[in-house]
Amino acid sequence: MRKSNWIIAAILVLASVLFLWVWHALQFDLVDNPLDIIVTVVWWLVIAGACVAIHLAEKKRQERIRTIFVAPGLIYNSETGMVRLGPDTPLVDALAQVLESLTYGFDMAELPSNSRVRFQRIVRSSKFDEAGNTWEGEVVEVARPDRPIPFRDRAELAAIVAGRAA
Repeated sequence: MRKSNWIIAAILVLASVLFLWVWHALQFDLVDNPLDIIVTVVWWLVIAGACVAIHLAEKKRQERIRTIFVAPGLIYNSETGMVRLGPDTPLVDALAQVLESLTYGFDMAELPSNSRVRFQRIVRSSKFDEAGNTWEGEVVEVARPDRPIPFRDRAELAAIVAGRAA
């Protein structure tokens, strides 16, 4: 999780502790009312739900940032921007290098306004870790967006982008 998400979770926990202290200081805990325990349990469930929601939203945002658009001789990522590839640069290595350099910030790189790039593939990485040793996702051919091709590792991705997988 990002630092800001941990800060939000910490604020929620501190607010809970403060509310619990106020509840005790005002001697509401002496009242024999079963609603008190229900309110406490519901509050903690809300905090746990908020933390889970923050984590899932951040995970989904990072997956969107890991999406890379591929055109002949270049790749585009929303954080990195356009990256020109040398004629001898293996595409999978370039993709891995872009994914390794991601910081998952909130700034987005823009496409050049005068560019007429026609992307051929979209590589969506649901998991990327250990410099590409753990790499899962799918490749979508722009000409056939209804048929994504899943991959479970670097070798499968290399076979797909080389045109050896259907």
